[in-house]
Amino acid sequence: MRYEQFAPVAGLAPFIECVWTLEGHVDALGSEPQGVLPDGRTELIIHFGDPFDRIDAWNGSTTVTRQPAILFAGQLTRQLVLQPTGRIGVLGLRFHPFGAAALIPPAQDALAGTTPGVDDLSPQLARALEAVRASCGNPTDAALPAQQAVLPFVDEARIDPRVRDVCEAIEESAGLVSIDGLATGTGVTRRHLERRFLELVGMTPKRLARIARFQRAVRHLESLEDGARPGGAVTAAACGYSDQAHFIRDFKDLAGCPPGEHLVTKGMLTGFFTR
Repeated sequence: MRYEQFAPVAGLAPFIECVWTLEGHVDALGSEPQGVLPDGRTELIIHFGDPFDRIDAWNGSTTVTRQPAILFAGQLTRQLVLQPTGRIGVLGLRFHPFGAAALIPPAQDALAGTTPGVDDLSPQLARALEAVRASCGNPTDAALPAQQAVLPFVDEARIDPRVRDVCEAIEESAGLVSIDGLATGTGVTRRHLERRFLELVGMTPKRLARIARFQRAVRHLESLEDGARPGGAVTAAACGYSDQAHFIRDFKDLAGCPPGEHLVTKGMLTGFFTR
């Protein structure tokens, strides 16, 4: 497997955090489904290989859905489980938490937890990206043309500077910040800020802060070599949880398993997409 990450072109940098490519084959990942954890980001995905299967389990039943070749991944509300199906060739444009609103018109909260085809959201954008997909044989060659294809569809006026500033403050503090204080600092009520976040980010500022803290905890857990990992209580204290029980409860909700199980079973895709 080969994962690479690039800075976006200047015109997209205010909205896109990074551009990434993933190439290889399902044999390199093993037969087990792969989990992707919530990170507060949305993504535009183009498959140049075989699209992944999305696996959803609910109330004892499991649904397997083949992903579209060109898709938009909305904000994850819980772990997303994917199964590569063959040749892997993926190009991704990872948005800043507030960035997708400049490109994808629907309210972001309506897309949370979903992975629709871009043709269902913006047919013109889908056609532009399909032309890139048809003319480029692999994601690396398509990285620049795909960004150039996206640029004409970006509308900076859709970005609320107050939402952007609060997102940046949450990221800089790893979620350890007062949402009421942030709202006061932007000159709006907390309720108004929450409504704008749902529309433009896809979740409330409190939820984004919770995910930022969770991602910090994941990094903390994985920071030491096997056999020297910090205990749950140490990670909980280091990452701002009230106690170990709070940390485990939050981790299970977002990752779908306790912290210790995550360290044992996490797949390769989990590592690629942990912030």
